[in-house]
Amino acid sequence: MNKMDRLRVGLLLLFLCPFLVVAKEVKLASPNKVLHAEVSIDEHVSIRVLQNKDVLFAVRNIYLNTDQGYIPEKSSKVRSVKTKAVDRMVVPEIKEKRSVIAERYNELSFLFADKTKLEIRLYDEGMAYRMLTNRKGELTIFDEAADFVFAPSSTVFFQQDSNMNSDYEAPYVEQKIQDIKQGVTGNYPALVKIPSGTNILLLESDLQDYPCLWLEKGSQNLNAHFWNYPKTYNVNGNSKNRRQIVACEDYIAKTSGKRTFPWRVFAVAQEDKDLMDNQLVYLLAPECQIEDPSWIKPGWVTFDWWARRGLYNVDFKAGINTATAKYMIDFAADFGIRYFLFDDGWTYKEDLTKTIAGLDMKEVVDYATSKGVDVMLWVTYDLFDNQMDAALAQFSEWGIKGLKIDFINRSDQEASNFYWKAAKKAAEYKMVLDFHGAYRPDGLRRAYPNVLTREALVEFEQNGGTYKDNPDNRLMLPFIRNVAGPMDYIPGTMNNATKGSFRFNHDTPMGQGTRAHFMAMAVIAESPMQMLPDPQSDYYREAECTKFLVDIPVEWDDLVTLDSKIGDYVAMARRNGNSWYVAAVTDWTSREMKLELSFLPKGKKYKMEVFRDGINADIRAIDYKHEFIEVEGGEILNVSLAPGGGWVAKISTL
Repeated sequence: MNKMDRLRVGLLLLFLCPFLVVAKEVKLASPNKVLHAEVSIDEHVSIRVLQNKDVLFAVRNIYLNTDQGYIPEKSSKVRSVKTKAVDRMVVPEIKEKRSVIAERYNELSFLFADKTKLEIRLYDEGMAYRMLTNRKGELTIFDEAADFVFAPSSTVFFQQDSNMNSDYEAPYVEQKIQDIKQGVTGNYPALVKIPSGTNILLLESDLQDYPCLWLEKGSQNLNAHFWNYPKTYNVNGNSKNRRQIVACEDYIAKTSGKRTFPWRVFAVAQEDKDLMDNQLVYLLAPECQIEDPSWIKPGWVTFDWWARRGLYNVDFKAGINTATAKYMIDFAADFGIRYFLFDDGWTYKEDLTKTIAGLDMKEVVDYATSKGVDVMLWVTYDLFDNQMDAALAQFSEWGIKGLKIDFINRSDQEASNFYWKAAKKAAEYKMVLDFHGAYRPDGLRRAYPNVLTREALVEFEQNGGTYKDNPDNRLMLPFIRNVAGPMDYIPGTMNNATKGSFRFNHDTPMGQGTRAHFMAMAVIAESPMQMLPDPQSDYYREAECTKFLVDIPVEWDDLVTLDSKIGDYVAMARRNGNSWYVAAVTDWTSREMKLELSFLPKGKKYKMEVFRDGINADIRAIDYKHEFIEVEGGEILNVSLAPGGGWVAKISTL
């Protein structure tokens, strides 16, 4: 009897023998037979994951600590184990990476004596597990336990943070597990590179009515960590900090006793570049809850946050007023940009239904509509949550098409419920959303694809007063943060600086890197909603770059990841229709890269439009070269990147 036959017999016995204690490991293989999971149930559930015969990691002591005891119960007995195999194609509502996603996995489902279920899925791209409870009434959860066991010399990349009111904008810290001090906490996603070089990215999906999963360093391992439910708030603050937590309850969640819990996701990639193509968070999320989502329109955004402080060559006083808004809308119309966003400052005091003096919102929106531009508004979590119904009714009357919701700065159960409520209510009014001061994506965008993007990263804004958005941190984002879902990085600045010339300027931030670098980031930073940071006057001045930049699509039919290394350099090719966009960026180290056009039919000729670092880009970061070249499929391109440099091209048929 071979190994598979023994496994089939073992599973058959589990079906036939109720309340049989699982004394030995139950095994599961990924569809391609490379990843393997070994599940053992002793006092608590543990899962060990292998790549071929090599152990990658283990998750030990999986359980919920509740007011009804441990779930599953200690040393729990198993009623049955079922298996399932799925092989299908998924068509996403919004094409973030590609127009069709292959979903293939094998699943084990354990039913325990206390009616708890544990589902474990193995994809070729990783492992995920979740619990399902079947209890009457409400369940109070004090904690969810899980120990994530990696080799102590493994390296972790994650945002270390000890603040339950976090803005999720910390840079990534790279540190060996054995060197992290006990008690240090940080949020997801977290990337672990084990000694063999294999990457395991920790994520979660289908987060509903529950707090976000964080990490805490235990005496040896990384452990699950959650922020407790809030008890009191900073009630004397303003709308940006009034919802910050002062004190907490002794539980993390009160929730229905009959429910599914979030998926705990472990993306696995042998090569760094393969992380960028992982879609497990999306695949494990609930399917679309909007009956007809055809009204949802991804696109580029121009906004007034920095722009109103930096306009020139205009005949009006720039500010938050009707004249400034119309000028910015004209710019959007001139370059085919879909959205104009009013950022902070447009409301009268704290009333979302009224505007400040000098701003006629209805006039602005009507003007934008006549120009084919949609208008979005910035709101805070506190004000919007308190005024949601009245605000949305007024926004709809004005003709508003989207919202940027800011300063959530929490990841507890109450805050996570707000995301779902906001997405659902906004969808009822056919409005798209961008969350800022937000935790990482968790699958909400599949259920509500009107959630186009969110922050949860060090983005361009940080250049106004910090060095955080440097190329070293920026080049970790595609492998970590962007794998969880779209990120509102805000690429495309024309105010470019070398490492030596960079200076803080809050009103007109500079970008740390070359012109070509920031144009390439519009391809690399994945988001169905991309924002332009600079004053519109700058983009008019740099019209050659602007036209190419805003013509870069925000939806994609295909993705090919090229030679890339976490934190050092990134290269990829994305297809939209018949056109390919190829981009490469580097950290502060200059590089010579070879980009093979293997994704094009060999020998077929194409035209290529290129923006690359100019010969003096290492001295003046604004220096670039714009050229048109004929290339062939299969050709290898030699690309030179300046320190903090970049290269971006559009390839089209002749």
